Amino acid sequence: MIFSEYIKKSFFVFCVLMIATAAAVPAFAVKVQIFKPTEENVSSKDLRGEAVSQAFAQALFAESVRMMPSTLSAERSNALKDMFGNHYEEFITGYRDMDVKFQEDGVAVRIDVNVNRSALRAVLKKMGLFSNAEISVKADISVSSGKTKLNETQQLDLDTEVQNLMVLYGVQKAASTDLSAPKLSITKIGKNRWAGELTSAHGNWKASGRTVERVWQNLWAKFFDSENVESMMNPKAVLVVNGWFNPDGVREFDRLLKSWDSAVQEVQLLDVEMKPTAVSASWSLEVSDQWVLKSYLNDYLPSRGLSFNIDGLSGDK
Repeated sequence: MIFSEYIKKSFFVFCVLMIATAAAVPAFAVKVQIFKPTEENVSSKDLRGEAVSQAFAQALFAESVRMMPSTLSAERSNALKDMFGNHYEEFITGYRDMDVKFQEDGVAVRIDVNVNRSALRAVLKKMGLFSNAEISVKADISVSSGKTKLNETQQLDLDTEVQNLMVLYGVQKAASTDLSAPKLSITKIGKNRWAGELTSAHGNWKASGRTVERVWQNLWAKFFDSENVESMMNPKAVLVVNGWFNPDGVREFDRLLKSWDSAVQEVQLLDVEMKPTAVSASWSLEVSDQWVLKSYLNDYLPSRGLSFNIDGLSGDK
């Protein structure tokens, strides 16, 4: 009897470990097709490399859209695509060629891209893309070259860069009469050095870096990461599901729950309980759209003889 109980406990621990291990895998494969037209003085190898880079950017944008709880404007979508075209290395864990065809007018590439969704989600949150994307943050913005005098072209480049960053981060210039708006100031302090400060009702932050973009990123990341702002974005909740016959169902649902990126984020399995008649499990999660989440749960669980409860959200189930 004791040995039998030991076997049962060991089997339960093994199942929980298998679920936890699956949950720890951050990569997610996205299928992408790209056609890159032939360019003068560009070798076939380089053309293929450019096509793969475009595929990475397309995969990241597609996955971002799937994760985000609201729809971006066309202008902000284009800004996000441009950003991924320049910065994708930290979000790509690998890829696999499915098909590469060289033609007279270009190269067609079809690949599976492994996306680190955890890293991607973290950066999107730091850009304010998990708050209401339809509502811009209004701020008092000042970006100056300091004692460095810029010619007309250099000043235009700086103004364009700042405007592009404002679109990407969903920031608009506040009216001069709005004294409650966050205040952002970035100034060039050396040949290759910029310093900035962001002050708001949520806190005061400083940063420095080699570029305006780097300083801007650091300051707004701190703003969107601040506790008060985060609490306004995605409420935290605990989901409890009851009624499985064995832990295999928990593992399957764990994978499904993590795929509902438009409804929930930061999903973590808390525990699995083996009851005499059924198995229950609970998850902690951030809810980006509670109505979508409840719709998914009501469509999936009751038809399989499962019941659920969510603690931490307003409204009825």
